[in-house]
Amino acid sequence: MRINLMIEPQEGMTYAELLALAQRAEALGFEALYRSDHYTSVFDREGMGSTDAWATLAGLARDTQRILLGTLVSPAAFRPPAQLAKVAATVAEMAGTALRAPDELLGSAPSRSAAAASRLHLGLGTGWLASEYLQYGFAFDDLATRFRRLEELLQVIQGLWDPARDSFSFEGTFERLVEARFLPKPNPRPRIIVGGRGRTKTMRLAVTYADELNIPSATPSDCRELRDALHAACERYGRNPSTITFSLMTGCLVGATEREYRARARRLEKLASGYPKLADYRQRMAVRGIVGTPEEAADRLGQLSEAGVERIMLQHLLHDDLELLDLIAEEIVPRLDRRRQTAD
Repeated sequence: MRINLMIEPQEGMTYAELLALAQRAEALGFEALYRSDHYTSVFDREGMGSTDAWATLAGLARDTQRILLGTLVSPAAFRPPAQLAKVAATVAEMAGTALRAPDELLGSAPSRSAAAASRLHLGLGTGWLASEYLQYGFAFDDLATRFRRLEELLQVIQGLWDPARDSFSFEGTFERLVEARFLPKPNPRPRIIVGGRGRTKTMRLAVTYADELNIPSATPSDCRELRDALHAACERYGRNPSTITFSLMTGCLVGATEREYRARARRLEKLASGYPKLADYRQRMAVRGIVGTPEEAADRLGQLSEAGVERIMLQHLLHDDLELLDLIAEEIVPRLDRRRQTAD
């Protein structure tokens, strides 16, 4: 299991704070930094500033060197597919190619091999926060229509990025492209991630168009069932399960000691005061997240790995707390490594 960081900049985070987290995560060996793509607080917190996901990723592409970067996830209705394809390809060129031995990454098994790949990951989803659609003028359709938009988005991006095509035309319900000549083609192509936990439409889209399925907030038992559902979808649609990655995004709140954990928990409780959605998130994290002491966190990570999770995105809400990243790298991951070695 490879360890990644996921943050929520729409909760009042500045670019300077985002960069500080990215650079600390890179120095510590985290595989990737992902950010949400929202324009308003998802917890209905008042007075929270937000930044554009793709503008900040372009900045991080130049202000970091090795860490992978991406969205979890960009909603299908926020940007025209051709525009998003161009923006993502441009940021990928700015970021350059990642060349890292797998054993340099937190949580990775030792290996002598190295893999060159795009530093950019394009995470896509249907979108869900109706209030921001209304505020910013995006079309918020029923869920079935949002899935159709997402599929057209995936089809257009795949077609425009296809190196075998000189031009690409498309006629859909929402999009129409006529002999689009997309240059330069991204090479290597950014990794495409489909986010969601639905067992029918989400699984089909992931298996058909994506390199990775990312599910949000799940227990080890949930993960095992969803991993099996993904493999069944691969069989149904004729794809080798080994060619698609199964990953999880989940909340993370840990401390070096029980006392330190409770201090961080009090900070989150203070933030949650007066905001029911954030209080609900805290309750879900207590059941599904990575919480407690390093031993407890490593035990839960080990259970998730055994349930089939290959990559994990640790959602960090206390974004000015860089010491939490140190704790993950220096206390939790070594325990996870020892657990794996004992199992081997």
